[in-house]
Amino acid sequence: MVSSARWKRLSPGWPGLLVLCFVLGFTQWRIADVNLYVWQADAWLRGRWDIAQSVRDVAIHDGKLWVPFPPFPSVLLLPLVKVLGPENVSVRAVAVLLTVLCGWALWRLLSRLEVEPSPRAWLTAAFIMGTGFWSCVVYSHGIWFFAHVVAATFLMLAVEESLGRGRAWLVGLYVGLAFLSRQLIVYSVIFLVAVLWRRAAEAGRRRQVLQVAGVLGVFGLCALVYLASNAVRFGDPFETGYQFIPLTEFLDARVAKYGLFHPAYVPFNFIHLFLEGPHFNFVPPLQLQPMGMDGFGTSLTIASPFIFLALAARGAGTSVPVRAAWVSIVLAVAHMLMYYNNGWVQVNTQRFTLDFLPVMMVLVALGVKRWPAGPWKPLVAWAVGLNVFVIAVLPHLSRALSKL
Repeated sequence: MVSSARWKRLSPGWPGLLVLCFVLGFTQWRIADVNLYVWQADAWLRGRWDIAQSVRDVAIHDGKLWVPFPPFPSVLLLPLVKVLGPENVSVRAVAVLLTVLCGWALWRLLSRLEVEPSPRAWLTAAFIMGTGFWSCVVYSHGIWFFAHVVAATFLMLAVEESLGRGRAWLVGLYVGLAFLSRQLIVYSVIFLVAVLWRRAAEAGRRRQVLQVAGVLGVFGLCALVYLASNAVRFGDPFETGYQFIPLTEFLDARVAKYGLFHPAYVPFNFIHLFLEGPHFNFVPPLQLQPMGMDGFGTSLTIASPFIFLALAARGAGTSVPVRAAWVSIVLAVAHMLMYYNNGWVQVNTQRFTLDFLPVMMVLVALGVKRWPAGPWKPLVAWAVGLNVFVIAVLPHLSRALSKL
């Protein structure tokens, strides 16, 4: 028999959770594994920036096809493309490995915040399997989803480093690489700088200034890389290329009338971010066979309700500047509410929220420390369970019902 104390040390434990994530990452493994980042890496190996493949979401500029998204995910895939060739690279396998790295970073982060092992395991599962992170891993054959996996992982590494050893240059590098995957990560720099500033207070103002300079200096170099890549592709460092992506249907109509950013988008995006429940689609004409979910996604309130534990966070006695965290989060939310789409197409999530959720997990952890486990663990169980049903069960249920 295993003693009670021994069992507590063994269970639940992050390794078991991450093995489960690894297995779950191959849910729907039969989806075609094609990704624009692979073709960008292949183009670089051929000495070009433009690509030859006409794939969805390419930008068309000066009669050529371009990948308009930030370049770091392609850099990450470059060695695999060189060795295996573009047709043989499994982006989803890379995404699963990044999941392990992200889970490891989150586990260490929660340890830094002195969260007990059991809540630590619950919160690790909450982020990996109770948010849009899981669906982004599963659908990482798509360029947008893989970008989120890369960005969230490196932002999590930056947050962990800022509250851990606090090496400013490494924090700047991690958040810079996250920014080179998803531009909205830029707002997280506010939180990271505030963390290092607070932690260096006892060492004096000179140390504080050096820490901030280290973060901003390395991050600034990454930002210059992005500006240079825009100049190479589109002739203007401040041109992202998004306006050159051919759109269809309602997205085309939206941008034609309002542009990429406009207050007119706020009501639609707000409702889907905070109020919309899971909306299942059924096959006509009988409307009996579920065929999937609405591509506009499920709100944070319904899909990941545990995140509201962040409202209970208090920074007194910690290294966490709670107000700075909220500033980073609110600015990111305000930015995404003004955007012409809310992440469509997405499954049971608002995937743009992954651009700030690693920061919010710090607040969630502080909130959890002020609450008994009873009220909040069911929220995590609901978030994970809903994802299990939508991602792992629903496709098989739909196929089974189609045979009746």
